[in-house]
Amino acid sequence: MTWRYCWQKLTLISSCSTVSLVFLITTKTVLTEQQQQQHPNNSKRIIQSIDRPFFFSPPSWILSCATLAEQQEEQNKNKKNGDSFSFTSVDDLISRVFNTTNDISTIKVPNRKDFEETVVKLYPKLAGQLDSMREGYAKFWDFLTMDEFRHMVEMAEKETKDIKYHPEVGMDAIVRYGSGVLCDQELTFIKARKMKQKEAFAKFIGVSVNEVELQDIPIVGIAASGGGMRAMLGISAYMKAMQDTGVLDLVMYAASVSGSCWALAQYYSPLTNARFDVLVEHLKSHAHTHIANANTIIDILKASPQNSKYLMQGAIERYHQRNGDLSLVDVWGLLLGGTLLTRRIRASKEDIEQKKSIETEEETGLKVKPILIDPNTTKLSKQTRYFQDGSLPMPIYCVVRIDEEDDGHDTDIYEWFEFTPFEMGTEEIDAWIPIWAFGRKFDQGKNTEKLPEQALAIMMGVFGSAFTASLAHFYKEIRSFMPAKALEKADEVIVQFKDTMSGYYPISPADFPNPFYRLPTRRSHAHDPIDEKEEEVDLLVNSPNLALADAGLDNNIPFYPLLRQGRDTDVILAIDLSADIQTSTHFDRAEGYVQRRGIDGWPKGAGWPKNEKETTLGTCTVFPSEAYYEERHDNHYHQDTNKKPVTVIYFPLINNPNYDATFDPQTAEFCSTWNFVYSSAQTMKLTGLAERNWNDNIDQVRHVLRQIWQRKRNLRLRKENNENILRIA
Repeated sequence: MTWRYCWQKLTLISSCSTVSLVFLITTKTVLTEQQQQQHPNNSKRIIQSIDRPFFFSPPSWILSCATLAEQQEEQNKNKKNGDSFSFTSVDDLISRVFNTTNDISTIKVPNRKDFEETVVKLYPKLAGQLDSMREGYAKFWDFLTMDEFRHMVEMAEKETKDIKYHPEVGMDAIVRYGSGVLCDQELTFIKARKMKQKEAFAKFIGVSVNEVELQDIPIVGIAASGGGMRAMLGISAYMKAMQDTGVLDLVMYAASVSGSCWALAQYYSPLTNARFDVLVEHLKSHAHTHIANANTIIDILKASPQNSKYLMQGAIERYHQRNGDLSLVDVWGLLLGGTLLTRRIRASKEDIEQKKSIETEEETGLKVKPILIDPNTTKLSKQTRYFQDGSLPMPIYCVVRIDEEDDGHDTDIYEWFEFTPFEMGTEEIDAWIPIWAFGRKFDQGKNTEKLPEQALAIMMGVFGSAFTASLAHFYKEIRSFMPAKALEKADEVIVQFKDTMSGYYPISPADFPNPFYRLPTRRSHAHDPIDEKEEEVDLLVNSPNLALADAGLDNNIPFYPLLRQGRDTDVILAIDLSADIQTSTHFDRAEGYVQRRGIDGWPKGAGWPKNEKETTLGTCTVFPSEAYYEERHDNHYHQDTNKKPVTVIYFPLINNPNYDATFDPQTAEFCSTWNFVYSSAQTMKLTGLAERNWNDNIDQVRHVLRQIWQRKRNLRLRKENNENILRIA
């Protein structure tokens, strides 16, 4: 008995390119909206008749114990019922959709051929890799028998209750709500970090350590963008260069999105023991393996019996948590963990003789085998061991909430949630829980069950789940590559059905119990009118579940957590590893955020020039704030406490003629967001560019930090002088 049957339905999605899915669901969206307009009284029936195919959401019985007879019975039942989704290709499915839909002659939709040509242009190797993935999935489920899997399920279920293995299952959690301050652990970290920074800062800016007071040291935060493997490799190299030049010692926070989250997750782990030189080498040896290649998973399973347990542990815990269900994001996390969270150790003579998943290293020629690290040692809460004494920056992993049920919600504004090794929560309602309690059910601020902390692999899947984007986001990703004629038609459809497409998610985001469910709101009287903000709060606390997705769906550069009250960030090192650097709206969205929050001091006009005639930006640009202090008529200085002056030092990962004039990561095929395989040479090419872009601009960083230190120091001295004058008077 194998699991191939169950997996086949889940992996149907791998037979379709992203662009084909956009075309397919665009068609569905247009059809649905037009039919609803023509038949307003039958909206629900129309939605059901033109609903999304089942393969966009994994079946609830993916891990069930179906027998062969049951499988055959279901297949016969589907045939008898005329299963409309029994198709052999995307073309077949599209034809069936058109053939069963009335009045489509006037519908204008993009030509499928144009979409497919876009895929070829974006990533020519995609089709071949998808074929390889499908073959690998079949082998994977042939390898894993029912009895083996049932044994793993039983072992995992037993360990979820073991307080020795998971100490958190013996602890209750409550929501920390409405305090307006950072948690005690973070406040303790800040003090420790500042103490560690004093000598390093003095050395970096070239002054005596006796001149430096802790309160004058600029608080620096890294905002690392998303961008898949490109972002993971790029931020690792940028931060390695920061480490080599002494700047990393001056950084308080490292906020990340998507692929940058993957990099930090591996950095703060036993894989690298928080060394970026080790991380870059680790990624170099792992990036040549496709993340979604099931053959890799089979190699891991064969290499060690312990690997099977470690690989499936997080997924099995999620399976029980979701009452016998797994999402595509969960499976994605399993594949990420299986590919990235492994060590390659030298194979023994016995391993080689038994052919236990042996691989030959590209450069050394050594025979190695993959060994998974214990998932209990890589949980987010375990990352505190690397930085809580102030030795390193504190990592912040970002996601956004998607409300799939709220038709009236402004789909252009997302609620940001942050995950740190201390807490998870959102500033939107100022509500937080211990990180080890995420995944439990809560009611009115208290947990109603005790479960282990989520496995890192599962969380990595959530952090980097951009494929759960709305249809409008998918279209935005590929728009710039489309032929002009097709673009004109497609834009017409997108504009006409923008609201519908912005709220339609062809692949469901990760779904977790909402820890803020039925949390009391702060309205004094239930009958009082509520504003838009309070309505958003009500929507959040009244939902039993929390749908979370890649924060890059909103803003690919995570400025927001660094602007949180209490963090008081002075300088943001914005590392932009995006695919659409020169046309993105990262800074525009950040400016909208600070306006909504009432944050003064953001550098207005930051970002790429809107006018093509203006000079383009280089590998480093400083966007200064003018809100540090104001001079009054009496020559006394003050700083408005409501103002939060922020200087942004912007590092886009773009071509650098000083490194290689022929290499541009914005146009190089292997740097595409769609690519998940990098050779050693490609890895070194990309990481080398990132390091060079940083090193070429280190003096500019030094100048900015020294300037801000002097401003803070002068302001403090003037304030102390004024207080002394008043005291004498």
